[in-house]
Amino acid sequence: MNKNTVKPGLTRTRTKRAKRSVETTEFDAFVRRILRAYARRVAAGDIEALRSLAALSTDVDAMTRLAVTGLRQPPYRYSWAEIADRLGVSRQAVQMRYADRADRIALDERLIRAGLGVTVATLAQVFADHHSGSPAASVCPGCGFRYPDGVTDCPTNATVRPLLYRRRGEDKQALSVLTPDQLADLHNLKTARSNRTATRRAAQPTPPASRQEPTLFGPADGRATA
Repeated sequence: MNKNTVKPGLTRTRTKRAKRSVETTEFDAFVRRILRAYARRVAAGDIEALRSLAALSTDVDAMTRLAVTGLRQPPYRYSWAEIADRLGVSRQAVQMRYADRADRIALDERLIRAGLGVTVATLAQVFADHHSGSPAASVCPGCGFRYPDGVTDCPTNATVRPLLYRRRGEDKQALSVLTPDQLADLHNLKTARSNRTATRRAAQPTPPASRQEPTLFGPADGRATA
């Protein structure tokens, strides 16, 4: 074995680089810069990338769901009320959207608790929390339900819409929680019919294509094969 003849004083001692701590606000600023740069590239004529850009909202929702799950677990155990306060929505809305996946196809618990005694104010607030928005999002902002093609109501709003429309005259003040877009959508009977039609169509299984079974002597229609 050759003796190491390199003088230690002439070589640089490698030291382990200290891990740099990055604040959450720095991550936030970095992500926003990337998104703005992405939008500028699309705006510069790349129309094919528009769909990918819009699809990022689904990724953001999935990552928010992951963050909420972490905040709900030990050692943090933040309550739904604390999480809702940070997101600026009601506790019921944030619980319906970010709780267990099975809850996304269930009715809003406010409707279940109230039953037949549900007030117009509750109906209006639930409708606002679960409204798909304008333009319509791909998932319900209130419960995370993914809308099928042609549908803009989650199961909760599919129940609330006709009830609120019929009872809207009982408490006009309660409708003040609705935005102009939400109020116009509530009165849009064409939207309600389209949702009902699309929902029924999505619930009906597509019948399998008919296929002629071959027989022992050739095709089922009796024509000879080449």
